[in-house]
Formats: sequence, C-alpha cells, structure tokens
Amino acid sequence: MHPGYGFLSENAGFAEKLESKGYTFIGPPSSAIRAMGDKSESKRIMNKAGVPCLPGYHGVDDSPDVLLRESIAIGFPVMLKASMGGGGKGMRIVHREADFIE
Repeated sequence: MHPGYGFLSENAGFAEKLESKGYTFIGPPSSAIRAMGDKSESKRIMNKAGVPCLPGYHGVDDSPDVLLRESIAIGFPVMLKASMGGGGKGMRIVHREADFIE
C-alpha cells in the first residue's frame, strides 16, 4: 500500500498496522518513520553516520537557563523548535541573547 503524501506517510503506527496485517507498506520501515519523527533522535543518527549537521542542543532539560546557556555556546542567531510534532509551528528565531527569554 502506498500511503500517498502527507500525514499517513509519516505515521509509524499506520505502517506498523499494515505490516501486522500482512500488507506491504510502500515507504520506509516504521522504525525509520519513528526515528525521523523525533528530531533529536534523527540528528543523533545523522551525527553517528557522519552526516554534517548544524550544532544544536538535544538534551532533556528544557529549562530557560539551560536553553539560554546552550544557545550562547552555539552562538546567535538560534532557532528554537520542538523535537517532535508541530510541523514547524512554534519555531522561533532568536537573533540576540537579549531577546532569548521573550
């Protein structure tokens, strides 16, 4: 089954359901869909494979103090983004340290 383009093609649960029913999913395996849906995990995979990636913070502590410290270490401007979901909604570019908390 080809899921088309859009939310079903990116839905690991849909691919797993098809696989469990004996259908062939035309696309990546559900494990790859799941890994690529988690931006932190996908970046870890790419770094391990030697793919050049922009620097970023992928820790679990998302407190403002930690994120500000990591942003300073990376250097401004930085983009703040959720690691999963949202389709890019809520991404914010912070151009200067003074604007970070806002």
